[in-house]
Amino acid sequence: MNLKRQYPLFNEYYYEWGTPFVKSFHTHPQYEIYYFHKGDCEYLIGNEIFELEPGDAIIMNGMTLHGPIVDRDSEYVRSMFSFYPEIVRIFYQSQGPLHPLRPFEELKNRRIRLRGERKAEFEELLARMHKYYYSQNNVEFNRFLLAFFDMLWLIYSECQEAMDELERRSGKGEAGAGHRDDKERNVQAIISIIEHRYREPITLESLEKSVYMSKHHLSRIFRELTGASIIDYLFKFRINQAKILFILNRDCTVSDVYREVGFQSLSHFSRLFKKFVGLSPEQYRKKVQPFLLEPFTLPVPALGK
Repeated sequence: MNLKRQYPLFNEYYYEWGTPFVKSFHTHPQYEIYYFHKGDCEYLIGNEIFELEPGDAIIMNGMTLHGPIVDRDSEYVRSMFSFYPEIVRIFYQSQGPLHPLRPFEELKNRRIRLRGERKAEFEELLARMHKYYYSQNNVEFNRFLLAFFDMLWLIYSECQEAMDELERRSGKGEAGAGHRDDKERNVQAIISIIEHRYREPITLESLEKSVYMSKHHLSRIFRELTGASIIDYLFKFRINQAKILFILNRDCTVSDVYREVGFQSLSHFSRLFKKFVGLSPEQYRKKVQPFLLEPFTLPVPALGK
């Protein structure tokens, strides 16, 4: 019995792929692991855009719209594979307290910034997987599985703190300090207001009324927990939404976008966009929109070839 043919684990697989052509934005039911080796790339997942650096890995549940934003003339090297979680469950029958798919199921989508020894370890696992991936030999397929599961556990380790924090906030973990919990709830309330009402005028005075807390105290705890001022967070969120509009809608203009994301002044929008992105809105629009005009689908390698 050929285990690889009976249990096809991967839907797509690319190792150190350097072609400049990429998929258009997409979703799929498989889980995905993406690793950025080198080049110039931003990555869109839902309403977030990540500026990638070599050593960045991304885990995804696949169902959130995602895809890279690259300049066709720039270097872009990545490894990527989407896999069937049900096949992972077949090969992992342990009844222990940990499960390697927990990060994908609880965190859904997350960037992991690997550096130093962890970066070298992840790249070594990628190389080991690639060494055995195309073999039809059952022994070598099991060696491939060992490397793949080792990678899943490395990802689990990198996500442990975030998963435990999520569990604690959901009330399943141990009770934390009540004072900090109150701060977190108030800060999360502000973030939620910004995310849902960013198109509307938002001021410290309006937020003060929404959470029944003085704007001075609110500003202090927001900076304490996020490292940013409320206004900076609002502006960065609006700029991020503007980038998404430029990426996903080739017909939008700069004038369309600045109003849509809540700015009252084109000059203010342009100045902040240049500050946060490094390009003017029009330069960014021209950079990302040609990518959308000619979407290109990569060929899927056949198993055993």
